[in-house]
Amino acid sequence: MTGILDEAQRYLAWLGAQGSLGTVHPWAAVVAGGLAQRIRWRTLGPGRGAGRPLWMCERMATVPIASDLVPRTWRAARARGVDAPDWSGTTSPGGCALTPDRYRALLAERAIGVRLGLQGDAVRVTAPPGAMIRLWNGVTTTLHIGAGEETTLLLPPEDPSGLSAGRSGAVVFTRGDRVGTGWLGVYAAIRT
Repeated sequence: MTGILDEAQRYLAWLGAQGSLGTVHPWAAVVAGGLAQRIRWRTLGPGRGAGRPLWMCERMATVPIASDLVPRTWRAARARGVDAPDWSGTTSPGGCALTPDRYRALLAERAIGVRLGLQGDAVRVTAPPGAMIRLWNGVTTTLHIGAGEETTLLLPPEDPSGLSAGRSGAVVFTRGDRVGTGWLGVYAAIRT
């Protein structure tokens, strides 16, 4: 099964990277990206919602030492009750392999500070400048670019077939990170 999981992880990571490009549905990219992280680090026993914290732990390591450093930073974070990459502070945690400047650059890539509020046929969103905001209503999606300030965006028109009525949401993709609302927000909040 290891070979199958390794191949699945690569494919899911590729799907996850497609989210901001709009080549796959936004929810598929978010779920695939998180699942790819959880498969890659499956020996750590990551649960639902662990994709973003694992992403952060990976970015604090360098490739040659990732296999040793990621498990250590993951376990240290979990021992302190950290289960999301949204911690505050600009000082790198112990064990981080990045220089202070590179760590601050990593912090700028996170989707921290993103605010999403789905209200009827509109989404109130605050996203960093240049972030990709993907809205959907069924199979219909739209792309907007974050400006760093709060704005209200209208969901795209509903799928004419009516088969996916009420299935709407929004995702903000930063460089490597993502935050969603609609059923993605509910899904991310579920802990097992």
